[in-house]
Amino acid sequence: MTCIVSNDEQSNIESNNQSIVSSATTTRTYKVYPRRFAILAIFCICSLASGFQWIEYVIIQNIIVRYYNESLPGDAEAKNNAVTWTSLSYMVTYIPLMFPAMWLLDRYGLKITCSTGAFLNCVGAIVKCFSVDTNLWWITFTGQMICACAQSFTLGIPPYLAATWFSSDSVSTVTAIAVFGNQVGIALGFLIPTILVPDVEDIGLIGERLRLLYYGVAFVCLVCFISMIIVFRPRPPTPPSRAQEMALQTSEQNYLQTLKRLLVNRWFLLLLISYGLNTGAFYSISTLLNPVYMYYFEKTDHASKYAGTIGTLMIVGGIFGSLVGGYVLDKSKAYKTVTFIVYLLSFLSMVLFTSTVHLHEYVAFVTMAIVGFFMTGYLPVGFEYGVEITYPENEAISSSLLNVSAQIFGLCTTQFQEYLIFKQHKVLISNVMLCVILIVGGVITLLIRSPLRRQNAQHGGDNLLENNVACAVVSDTNAVVNA
Repeated sequence: MTCIVSNDEQSNIESNNQSIVSSATTTRTYKVYPRRFAILAIFCICSLASGFQWIEYVIIQNIIVRYYNESLPGDAEAKNNAVTWTSLSYMVTYIPLMFPAMWLLDRYGLKITCSTGAFLNCVGAIVKCFSVDTNLWWITFTGQMICACAQSFTLGIPPYLAATWFSSDSVSTVTAIAVFGNQVGIALGFLIPTILVPDVEDIGLIGERLRLLYYGVAFVCLVCFISMIIVFRPRPPTPPSRAQEMALQTSEQNYLQTLKRLLVNRWFLLLLISYGLNTGAFYSISTLLNPVYMYYFEKTDHASKYAGTIGTLMIVGGIFGSLVGGYVLDKSKAYKTVTFIVYLLSFLSMVLFTSTVHLHEYVAFVTMAIVGFFMTGYLPVGFEYGVEITYPENEAISSSLLNVSAQIFGLCTTQFQEYLIFKQHKVLISNVMLCVILIVGGVITLLIRSPLRRQNAQHGGDNLLENNVACAVVSDTNAVVNA
């Protein structure tokens, strides 16, 4: 049906249209709520506990093999492999469990999803409290598998939490802080077990210290779970920014459709590969840091403890790298440039470590801190770049797909590096492999040419809003004429 509108009526429509747009774009204010800081703090502690348990066994691998020797399978190589799988289990379980975890987030929101992860983390930690005996390795590994499953419900949350609760000028910094919680946990996982559990022949003393370790972790996980139930909310009463408001209005709340759109976005697919290569290399060197370090310095005093120290320095460097990266992104908004520079420096720092680790323990301390600054600092930068090029899709789904890529590449890289270390005894070649992986990922990063969609929405979203308003006005006009 064709309708005719007089010039006066058309003028009134345009006037109303302009009035509505002006009101929507100039008078809308956005509020942030104090609860967001408590939510961020509790999430960081939950993520800390998860990161701690990921690395707590492999960093004292030689001690764990000695203590649980009679209940570990097979020969020396099989025993070491069993302990390595306490870390690899986190990568294996994340890949299938990410999809139901993100469906849960899409359907029920932040509180239910994070509380599920905190609950599983708590249950797994409590199970491990009953495994302090040399013949109870299977209980230890069962508890570790439960904790590994918990990670799927929290690892991809940082950019979603930042966008949901914080203003647009701080989302990159907040994402870095949320990732920072996991990194602090990994740093403590490197440090505390090596200090608390001594590298001695006294099995009874090792058991006593393991009991203290298990009980302490279980207590932290329980407190975190209870706090999350009390404090968390699915989302704030009102959106904290225009970008978040527009994302809520324009994105289809259909989990499978979101996945489909992300997986056909060629720029995001390139980022999936480059992010997976970098983070997979980080997972590999973290998991196998103990045997790499022991290969060069096994004959020195306190070699096992120093392996934990070098791991801690790597993560502490990464914590500062994460914060610096988030701050630079918030100020510059130069996502591709920052991502590539961090990637390039990750490669150069890994080359430095590989070529100098044999010189002296303290040289390894310094170079690994530099590796951590750039390689770990890449994590929030990659998250935020992924959010930018996939806006307005759900931030947690895009970041979780990035994590799936990281787990796949991490699993493959770790297995191959483990083969080179334990079967071929070629530690140098295994480190060179990581350097090659990083340079390939850097080249792939250069190929990404996507526009920054979230920034365009935040600072140039008036056209989209005008189009929506105009469509609404035309629709109302047609309804009146038809009537």
